[in-house]
Amino acid sequence: MVQVEDLADHMTAVVRRLSKAVNSSRRPLFIAAVCLFLASCIGPNLEDWPDSIPQTQVFIVAYDADEENQGRQSETEYLEWVLSFYQGNLAYQSGWQDIQGYVYEAPAPEAEQELLEQLSLLGIAIGSEWSKHNDVRQIDTRMLSLWGSTIQLAPDFDTQKQTVEVIAIDIDLLLSGSLSKQDILEERYADILGLELFGDF
Repeated sequence: MVQVEDLADHMTAVVRRLSKAVNSSRRPLFIAAVCLFLASCIGPNLEDWPDSIPQTQVFIVAYDADEENQGRQSETEYLEWVLSFYQGNLAYQSGWQDIQGYVYEAPAPEAEQELLEQLSLLGIAIGSEWSKHNDVRQIDTRMLSLWGSTIQLAPDFDTQKQTVEVIAIDIDLLLSGSLSKQDILEERYADILGLELFGDF
């Protein structure tokens, strides 16, 4: 199976070769068109849905429950964004699977399993909302980046577990309308969890 990195390198090589054959005044437009075409060829493949992430039916239920989003985004587009959420994409190399893989060693195997299950449920909650059309979704990429970084920056297992629990509560509050997007800030988690985050969220 061809890897995304190999396709990206191949895209760059093709653009370089073809751009030499195009008049220099049209070269920027030509390069942009070729890049868009080639990028569209390496989108997520819904036929090979990975066993390592929740199955499509979980997300189809979320898609079917939001009529406003259905008017702006097809089910296929939505599921492609779900895959990007879990696996990452060309713009964001890390996906939720990477976050789930970043768990400290627990004091007991049962505690680690519990945290992994919490992370899985948190991923479903975030991914179901983040994958919707930009005009509809309540969870955007800034928030996703902040939450992912906060989980990764937790200094130990107990703080990481607390971080996941705090984020889960905030998602419930956000989706119920009790918390606004503007309240999801780095300072909120630095204060609640006693973490030093690194800004730009």
